Amino acid sequence: MADDLTVKTRLALPKGRMLKDTAEFLASAGVPFDGYNSSTRIYRLQSTSMPLLTAKMLNERDIPVQVAIGNYDFGICTSDWLQELQVRYPASRVFKLADLGYDSSGIFLACSSRSSISTSSLASGNRTWRIVSEYPALAEATAIKMRLKRFRVFPVWGSSEAYPSENADFAVLRARDESALRILGLKALKKICDSDACFIANTDGYQAGEFSGLLARINRGRKRNRAIAIPASSTVKETEMPRPLKSGKEGVWLALADGHQQVFTAAFLEKAGLKFKGYSGSSLTRRPESGLDWLNLKVIRPQDMPQQVANGNFDLAITGRDWMLDHLYQFPSSPVVELVNLGFGWVRVVAVVSQDLPADSMEEVQAIIRGGKLTPLRVATEYVNIADKYMRDKHIARYRVIPTWGATEVYLPEDADMLIENTETGKTLARHNLKIVDTLFESTACLIGNCRSLETPGKGSYIRKLARIFREAAEGKCN
Repeated sequence: MADDLTVKTRLALPKGRMLKDTAEFLASAGVPFDGYNSSTRIYRLQSTSMPLLTAKMLNERDIPVQVAIGNYDFGICTSDWLQELQVRYPASRVFKLADLGYDSSGIFLACSSRSSISTSSLASGNRTWRIVSEYPALAEATAIKMRLKRFRVFPVWGSSEAYPSENADFAVLRARDESALRILGLKALKKICDSDACFIANTDGYQAGEFSGLLARINRGRKRNRAIAIPASSTVKETEMPRPLKSGKEGVWLALADGHQQVFTAAFLEKAGLKFKGYSGSSLTRRPESGLDWLNLKVIRPQDMPQQVANGNFDLAITGRDWMLDHLYQFPSSPVVELVNLGFGWVRVVAVVSQDLPADSMEEVQAIIRGGKLTPLRVATEYVNIADKYMRDKHIARYRVIPTWGATEVYLPEDADMLIENTETGKTLARHNLKIVDTLFESTACLIGNCRSLETPGKGSYIRKLARIFREAAEGKCN
């Protein structure tokens, strides 16, 4: 074809929330990929119309980073993640070629709808403003631009809307519009930027290659594209409006998990005889009702829980031992302690390599490294601190940890040499032609707490009471 590619080209495509709309856009552009759908279990894709075009499915927020470092020539993501990268690293070798006309939203600075804060009051006084966000670079840049005298930005994995006003003054977050924020119990103070699906490119590769055929098809898709409905991001229904929580110095704060751990956590709580209104296997609010005068609840990401317990925003949390250890490896003097092993959510945290690597153990991997190959060893993982400690414990002199936000198995073997990953059965790893060469540890859900809260008069007795209820449920002693 006249508009075919003349060189091998790699494209990074989003999985999850953006997948359906992106697949429809690519089909309208004449660049379809067999198997690019929500039910696929294979992350490596081949274009059915352009033989030299291959793709991988990545977590959306990883795509600008991977394009910037040159692992991919092009990518599709929302422009908020591109802007987050460019604000943090202005010299990044990535740029936006075109908006694609779907998945439109904005990034907002928002506070609780019950707050009396206004933009005119932000720069006055000596108050230290607390800002929580998945976009820490954009949040910091916004605070500086607004001339806030004192502020602190707290990065989180997600669920930023849960934090104001009890645990933060503001959230910088993505929302379709201001009415969507109001549903979350927030009000917009400032719209920081617009966000749309966009087509991005590696600066160096774009200047060196000939991609007119692919770009012509993308342009045709843009002209044909009409507004596409944004699909629901989860099968779990989130019911709002958030209710105000009880406050008081003796109140205990417990963080509950959202995401795929929500179903298992809700089942365990029911086993323990605790039914929290607004938190079940099929629905949630960010602020469930405990029915207990002394217990406040919030629903946040399990990955954020150890840090949130450490800084005193919560006294207790139900998270995975893997995330607790990742936190403790970074902060050995943290006040976070494990109180109860809850027994559910069992996984192994393992070291993984490609089946094509001639090694079946970590010792054999180390021998390959000593032979002058795999240096530096590229390690892709969500567990940055666990991976760093493991490499040092194994005396790997030269290594580079590549942080990811999920779908880590897609990185081997082209973009990484090893994964530090969790697995339940190992079947997903085997399906992607990967093998386990070492087990670091086993992880289950656990109740973690702030040891200082245990020593606080009033709180300590309630925390021990709740821990006892959880322990009895975990041991099968509850009625």
